Amino acid sequence: MLFLHEARGKFPVGATTFVTPARPARTIGTVKRVLPDGKLEPALKLEEVAFTAYYPANTDGARKGIDWVLRPMRDSLQGFVHFAGVPRWILWPLLYLFGSLIKVPVYNNAPLLDPRKVNAEKERKQWPLVIFSHGLGGSRTAYSQICSRLAASGKVVLAIEHRDGTGHACLPRSWNSEGDKSQPTPLWYLRDVDVTWEDGSDRPPTPFPLRTDQLVFRNHEVHTAYEQFCRFVKKESDVQLEAIDGAPIDGHSWSILDELSGLPPVRWDREVALTGHSFGGCTVLSMLSNETLPEYKPIPVTHALLLDPWLEPLPTPGPVPLLRDSSSNAVDVESDSSNTLVISAQADGKPSPRMLVINSEIFTLWRDHFPRLQEVVKAWEPSGNRIVTLIGSKHADFSDFPALPVVRSKASSTFLDIIGRLSTAFLEDQIDHALTEVPSQDLETKVVGVRKDGKPRRKIIGEVGKIIIS
Repeated sequence: MLFLHEARGKFPVGATTFVTPARPARTIGTVKRVLPDGKLEPALKLEEVAFTAYYPANTDGARKGIDWVLRPMRDSLQGFVHFAGVPRWILWPLLYLFGSLIKVPVYNNAPLLDPRKVNAEKERKQWPLVIFSHGLGGSRTAYSQICSRLAASGKVVLAIEHRDGTGHACLPRSWNSEGDKSQPTPLWYLRDVDVTWEDGSDRPPTPFPLRTDQLVFRNHEVHTAYEQFCRFVKKESDVQLEAIDGAPIDGHSWSILDELSGLPPVRWDREVALTGHSFGGCTVLSMLSNETLPEYKPIPVTHALLLDPWLEPLPTPGPVPLLRDSSSNAVDVESDSSNTLVISAQADGKPSPRMLVINSEIFTLWRDHFPRLQEVVKAWEPSGNRIVTLIGSKHADFSDFPALPVVRSKASSTFLDIIGRLSTAFLEDQIDHALTEVPSQDLETKVVGVRKDGKPRRKIIGEVGKIIIS
């Protein structure tokens, strides 16, 4: 058995994967999936929502370790093959002989730790709520290091398993009105060549039409997960939420009320944080810059943590914070003569969510992307200093992949430690102080070669462990 690194923090971490039906089940968009026999079926069918909760745990009697590679292995293998576009025979020895042994060092289905027992002398009597959205090829366990780190600091993190064809593999089911479930149907990563739009259908008029529909799908998933989790914490009798492995859930630990305040152990009704990596960061920005879907209530988001956010699927200019007048849903956004977005103050006095972006070196050196990111962040953080670049890092360094046993390096551990420290500090409103504790420098680059398109390949001059603040 091979374990990932133990999460640094005050509390042991538990993990429970919840599933809940989508009510009603629906098809998102008009995109079709091409089946092996050439027939077409809707590609984005929302029938079941799944998410893994990482949280401070009561470990009494709990078993440590959950599978990092999703089971069954054959479906994960097919998903990775489809995502990577490599022959099956190359990946299967690595996945079966190596991946099958990897465990996440968290306590499976452990009860939630009662916050009153560890915060008796402090104001905090509830665990704050964080919702995490994964990137392309990701999963609910692919970012277990950062999710566990946040949980160990005293937060409940809901890592969504997006079943929109952006994960390498998932096994959605349909639920009938009595709660009976169908056999799971494997869904693997959807590439552009795997989908089509029938003639006459409403294909989104965007450069990334599949991603546009997937953003809508993800929006439904996040809201469904949030609402059903809140109902579970409130101990509503008709909530349909269960563990994906069929194990019993200690519902009492999740819903026990404080005797004095009457509050549940999870703070779901205010100061919620949204975070995501890559397309997950894109998901967060999409949700915060558009009206809440009519069938849901707004999530009370106060913090947006973006890890290497990918902006290309989003409309330009923007995205910008959604500003609502207290008497309408109008967005109050103007554009000046230089086409720079001007954001006016919110009419109802509610500030936009605070924002922090942690970027890899690769994304900061992306010439067409980074200037747009700077303009986007200005809309949320006019004072600046909210984009942090990790010198020497790559796009995958936010996930578990570079930190896997045997292949992990000192650099990958350094990146994850900085990401964990800054993320935790930001969510606890201590980011200004935390930034002073990490060595920083100005942005300076050098040419180190030529790219395939003939343009110079650049690299930031500096050491691993240092950051650039912009």
